[in-house]
Amino acid sequence: MFDRDLDWLRAIAPELLIAVTVVEHQHVRRAAEQLGIPQPTVSAVMHRLADLIGSPLVQPYGRGIVATDAGRAFLPAAREALVHLRTAGRDLQEVVEPDRGHVALGFVHSRGPRDVPLLLDAFLAAHPDISFTLKQGGAPAVLDQLLAGALDVAIVAPMPPADDRLDTLVLAEERLCLTVASDHHMANRKSVAMRHVQDEVFVGLTAEHGLRQVFDSLCEAAGFIPRFAFEGEEHQTLRGLVRAGLGIAVLPYATLPDPALAEIALRDRGARREVGAAWLTHRRLVPAAGRFIAFLRISGGKVLRDG
Repeated sequence: MFDRDLDWLRAIAPELLIAVTVVEHQHVRRAAEQLGIPQPTVSAVMHRLADLIGSPLVQPYGRGIVATDAGRAFLPAAREALVHLRTAGRDLQEVVEPDRGHVALGFVHSRGPRDVPLLLDAFLAAHPDISFTLKQGGAPAVLDQLLAGALDVAIVAPMPPADDRLDTLVLAEERLCLTVASDHHMANRKSVAMRHVQDEVFVGLTAEHGLRQVFDSLCEAAGFIPRFAFEGEEHQTLRGLVRAGLGIAVLPYATLPDPALAEIALRDRGARREVGAAWLTHRRLVPAAGRFIAFLRISGGKVLRDG
């Protein structure tokens, strides 16, 4: 294929990020959208690499694409190479501009409206020259990006299962409630147990979300399998569905009251979740990320409580 390592590096290095993103997503359009480049450019790169390597990294499958044996062999080391390249760039920036820096921060959707802005506002008041890239998604997607080295820190809820690869820090505990329309027959109740709502129709998050996993555990502990009218991606969407009378939902208490909704305290012991931060145990953090984690340790919980 290549006579010397230098030939291989010259061929692959400029297009490494595109190749890794396509193989990870197994979808050219999604890869192009994530990278912010035209889809034809991504397709051309993948064809060019197939010619250079002598084998495609992805191949058609049904209406999509899947990684080939070559793509699966290529991906782990290629991911690691990107991590090292990103780290090298950040290390250089820290040396050249010691008072500046950059943090790649991921967070689950539910932390976007309140927690992340509060934390960033408090941190940037003391470190105004540090910049952030923000990426949000469902809990599994955010943790996958963190484990792949694409993120420095993740703000998550609930906390991830114990994992030797991760360091975690609990920042707050969030109570969950039963959210119903204001004209629902239970709207005037002060509290309720999950076993008393097993005949209701629910709206909920899709299975990959952390809150959905907490909800499923509550239902299991109460001894029933919930019936869903709709599944969605964000809390506000679910509140809209509840407001329209299309179901009830288990959600965190809303930041602002909504007269069209009623929030009923849940008596179940598991009706709460921890909110916190996670980062890689064995990855050497760039100073900017280290400063952000130090801030979270010292002040993060207070910022969320007082906010």
